Amino acid sequence: MEERASYVIEVEEVLRWKAGRIQVLLVDSDPVWQQRMAALIDAEPDMNISHIATNKESAIRASTQLDLDVIILDLALHSSKQDGLDTIAEVMKIKPLPIVILTSLYEPEIIVDSMLVGAINYITKNNYVDVASAVREAYQGQSSLHADVASIIRNEIGLVKRKELHRMLTPTEKEILQLIGWGYTQSVIRELLGITSNTMKTHVRNIIRKFNACSIREAAEIAKRRGLYDRQDHITC
Repeated sequence: MEERASYVIEVEEVLRWKAGRIQVLLVDSDPVWQQRMAALIDAEPDMNISHIATNKESAIRASTQLDLDVIILDLALHSSKQDGLDTIAEVMKIKPLPIVILTSLYEPEIIVDSMLVGAINYITKNNYVDVASAVREAYQGQSSLHADVASIIRNEIGLVKRKELHRMLTPTEKEILQLIGWGYTQSVIRELLGITSNTMKTHVRNIIRKFNACSIREAAEIAKRRGLYDRQDHITC
């Protein structure tokens, strides 16, 4: 009876200690990093490591069975980048938990893929001390990108926008926009491209519609902001 009473007291103390704390699942196959992150997170007054998973299967199982708030995940589970990405995708199917990546991997493609499959933040292990703040933000529904990856994500978004722009426009429409942006008048552009007035009007009308702009000049400014052309000097003809 005394042993049972002692056990009940211990359980109650653990429950009281966990109450109100952010419950974190750590997914990392490296014992050294498991200990380091457990010490870091458990030292915070408002969070604790609820469970440590070492592979995709145990991470998915924990996500299903445990009451979790945030996941800290290393992409390089057993030296497999894909295993980490697959873990994110599978967990998100089960429960849309906020996932903070903590990894030594720093490849733009991997960073972007992580965000696309569902992670909300990405921190390199060089800056692991920032994870507690990232967990807190994730729990509160915030997702300010860590400085480790913010510039990479911005560059990738810009690249995607430029690709969309090039797919959206015909070769002639691109030329017209560039020439308008550089300061050429429509009459000069017609002569340069060898097109009729009616054809020019049709291209201009299509460009304005595609950019949801009020004028061809406005469309050209939008195209310039999105990186269609980089030439700085403007020529007026």
